[in-house]
Amino acid sequence: MSKPKKQSMPEAGVAKTKVAAPENPAAESAPAGKAPRLSASLKAQADRVIAARDKMKTPTAREARPPKAKDADGEEDLVVFAFRLSAEERELIHKAAGPAKASRFVRALTVAAACHDEAAIKLLLQSVQQATA
Repeated sequence: MSKPKKQSMPEAGVAKTKVAAPENPAAESAPAGKAPRLSASLKAQADRVIAARDKMKTPTAREARPPKAKDADGEEDLVVFAFRLSAEERELIHKAAGPAKASRFVRALTVAAACHDEAAIKLLLQSVQQATA
């Protein structure tokens, strides 16, 4: 078991100190609706604290982004149509379409197939054969 710590007793010769009175005696007697007046140094310090807080909250001004350019076809309202495929299939598509053209190639091929446009499909197949040859 631990022993309780001894509390220090004030010595008989030491007088108790009085609590310091507020700097502004009018602060105590201020009406309930009004805030007490601050001294010049306290007001300056409060202003610095408020300015620092406001500076942290205010986001930095960003430059406005220019509007996105339209495609050559003038398409604006595009949506996402996604499907899963294996890594091997993805590599085949990239190899057939060429560098940075896989999405455009797949989109053209799927739209041509959906529209039963055999001429467009044959044209795409010819472009693939030329690219791989």
